[in-house]
Amino acid sequence: MNLTKVIKPECCENDFSAKNKTEALQNIATLLKRSDETKNISLEKIIEALTKREEMGSTGFGKGIAIPHCQIEDMKQFIICIAVSKKGIDFDSLDKKKVKIFVTIIGPGTDRSDYLKLLATVSQVLKEPGAVDSLLHSKTKISLYEEFIRNSIAGNDIKHKKGQDKLMLLFVNDEDIMQDIAEVFLEYGIQDSTIIETQKMDNLLSKVPLFMGFFNFTGERNPYRKIIMLKINSQYLNALIKSLEDDFGDLDNYSGLNVMVLDLFFSKGF
Repeated sequence: MNLTKVIKPECCENDFSAKNKTEALQNIATLLKRSDETKNISLEKIIEALTKREEMGSTGFGKGIAIPHCQIEDMKQFIICIAVSKKGIDFDSLDKKKVKIFVTIIGPGTDRSDYLKLLATVSQVLKEPGAVDSLLHSKTKISLYEEFIRNSIAGNDIKHKKGQDKLMLLFVNDEDIMQDIAEVFLEYGIQDSTIIETQKMDNLLSKVPLFMGFFNFTGERNPYRKIIMLKINSQYLNALIKSLEDDFGDLDNYSGLNVMVLDLFFSKGF
């Protein structure tokens, strides 16, 4: 099974934290809920399934690694969630050491064969020379995702093609959220974007004598308007938008930010 289809960038966290095992499972379930594949599965059901599996025996098999996993009847597809804790979390591991790397697998309750294959594949990836160290030193959520793929058995043949790139436009109407957007970008290692100063059409028309009186700016008026433009790989779009909505809520109901994504038919030059 191609890991790029089941590892969700939006379910990766390079700064994972929890006070204990119970909270760790709750936080892992919250990460898994970020995927569209779990929209019809309740958070409580995921927590319950992961907890029941842990009651059978800890999935923390030692050396700072845990592979929590469970099968859920209503699941249609497999999902892998990757989380790294810098300090480590007490997870009742077999060697009693704190866990720093969590790779969680959830999937359909009926697909036992693929379930076992994924467990074996994940275990093999984590045994690759340098894999654990590269994951622990990932500075962004995207780099965590990419390092795991790179260390996977099939990962060496995986390349991002230009055809997967999209042009993302963020229309910012509130100056106060620029810093928040920058912090989200930083989490995903996005440093190359362009900010364009703009103004709305009604600002321009209000200065034309013919249209004076139609546009009243004596009341509430927010002249702030910027467009952030960047090229982004399509597989990271969902993760980035979900992180923005974590900060600002459902963008369909928020006036401070509008996001538009366009197909990028041609791109050349560094």
